[in-house]
Amino acid sequence: MTDYFRCNLFLTFVFLCMLFSALGFSYQSLNSSLAVQGSAINYALSQKITVDSITDDNTKLLTDRLALSQLFIQTESISSSWESNINYPTLIQLIFPQLAKQFSGATDLFSYKFKLRFSEKDNAVIQLLSTFIISVFIAYLLCLASVKRLLISVEKNILHEIGNTIKPKHQSFPAVTRLLAQHKAEHHKELQGQHDKIEVLSKQINMDNLTGLYNRFFFRGELVDFLSEKKQSQSAILALVRATALGHINKHRGFQLGDVYLKDISNMLKQCTKRYPDSQLYRVSGPDFAILIPNMTAAVAHKLAREIKANLDEYQSLHELENVAYIGITTIHSGHQPEQVLARADTALAKAQLEGPNYWAFQQQDSQQDNQGQTYWKEVIEDIISKRSLMLLSQPVQPIHRNMKNYQEIYTRFIGNNNAVLPTHTLFAMAQRLDYTVKLDQIIIENIISNSRTQMDGSSHWGVNLTSHSVQSSAFIVWLERLLLREPNIAANLVFEIDEVVLERNIVSSKRAMDMLRRVGSRSAISKFGHGISSFKLFKELKPNYIKIDSSLIQSITNDNASQQFLRMIVDVAHRMSCQVIAEGVEELAQKQLLESMYVDGIQGYLIAKPAPLSKIAS
Repeated sequence: MTDYFRCNLFLTFVFLCMLFSALGFSYQSLNSSLAVQGSAINYALSQKITVDSITDDNTKLLTDRLALSQLFIQTESISSSWESNINYPTLIQLIFPQLAKQFSGATDLFSYKFKLRFSEKDNAVIQLLSTFIISVFIAYLLCLASVKRLLISVEKNILHEIGNTIKPKHQSFPAVTRLLAQHKAEHHKELQGQHDKIEVLSKQINMDNLTGLYNRFFFRGELVDFLSEKKQSQSAILALVRATALGHINKHRGFQLGDVYLKDISNMLKQCTKRYPDSQLYRVSGPDFAILIPNMTAAVAHKLAREIKANLDEYQSLHELENVAYIGITTIHSGHQPEQVLARADTALAKAQLEGPNYWAFQQQDSQQDNQGQTYWKEVIEDIISKRSLMLLSQPVQPIHRNMKNYQEIYTRFIGNNNAVLPTHTLFAMAQRLDYTVKLDQIIIENIISNSRTQMDGSSHWGVNLTSHSVQSSAFIVWLERLLLREPNIAANLVFEIDEVVLERNIVSSKRAMDMLRRVGSRSAISKFGHGISSFKLFKELKPNYIKIDSSLIQSITNDNASQQFLRMIVDVAHRMSCQVIAEGVEELAQKQLLESMYVDGIQGYLIAKPAPLSKIAS
């Protein structure tokens, strides 16, 4: 409405100019008339007519001379000090300066007050001016009202065209309409661009880059929103799927195949849940997936679990794995706490891992204990330790050069109550959480030494893996030293393999363990070696007998010149320090040929042999 106020200001200015012009004209006319009559008064006063000498005759003469038809003067009293109520001479001097000049010399005679009486001509002029001023004022008010209505109407039309999404048949302002349409299109384009950016950022935050599924943050938000719904009672099925073979594949087949394995699991779960339109699939951690399906009954959940297990069994047979994944299922309702339902699902997952490969379990009710999953694993681990329910596997290393002795790495598999093989990585993770890692390493080493008495010859070395807790445990190092001192012949053929990242965590404990192995005559190896330049510093400090190149470096060796140069440098430095180099995770013939040309001492992987029971290797 700025234009409206500008218009009002302009009209007000015009009206005031016309009003001042009329007042000026009236003032000029009245001033001229009074000036003439002031001359007559001054002439009359110059005759020195006193009040006492005024008679009827000279009154008529004075009236005629002063032209009292226009101005009537009433004398009051003779006073030389002007003691009247109003100082008329001063007033006349201020208002009518021309008339005051004509009164000069007459103001000391007597005081007076006067009334103006105009002629018919003057009255007509005054009436005309009054009518003109009133008419201008009314016209001014009408103009203000008209302009206001016009601007309000224009404003309504513009707002209508701005807010109307449908093109009108008759446009009040075509140019405005075209400009608005252009601005709308530009604004819509800009908003669409911002929306696309928000979508991209949302996907980056809430999506898993590898599988394309929603991640754990989005899953947590969805679960909390579902459980906090209080408008109506809702139920759903929550399933946790743990891809337990990920660690094994990463270690023995490389991280690239580990990523392929996770994608395959993701696609398998998508295929099994696509018939349920409300289902949602998430990747909540490295090997863990979650499935949330609203309004599903327990019977339908059992059917879905059987279908997923059938696909997992087929995948296991196709890729020759010991297990693929396990499934834990529970029912959730609105009003439950997120930790409560996740604990139930984790308990079901723990039960499934104890049943056998690719099994599933259903947990309907809350456990009386806070963490029944850990309780199950504690019982299982204690049972394994007491019964020594484990099986040894071996994977040989193929020597390339003559000075490389026969070498085979020993793996451990744990057996459950129903003679099912338990997931090794899961069991070790639970053992670490429950502080049973050192005890497991002890029974594994005792079992290896027991088997080596009958199955080991003096021309081969056995590689034994040690966990980080055992390496950093002073009590374990003392126990191992005493055990190896009792078996010097066996100790000389054992190679204790420790991951590079484990050794880097505590260099003091690592050096202590390496020095102990040298004292008892055993050998040492740094496994998963080659993470960077820091590897050489660790190699210099510990001086192992073997280094085993990480499979992730081997996977890219045929296509990456930088990896080739790095591996050549490792081999050269190792040979200068009388250390032998073994390449892990070899699965292609091209990799084997390239490694032979680099003078690697030995190669290990599925191309050479897969892990097999130790008894078969010995036979």
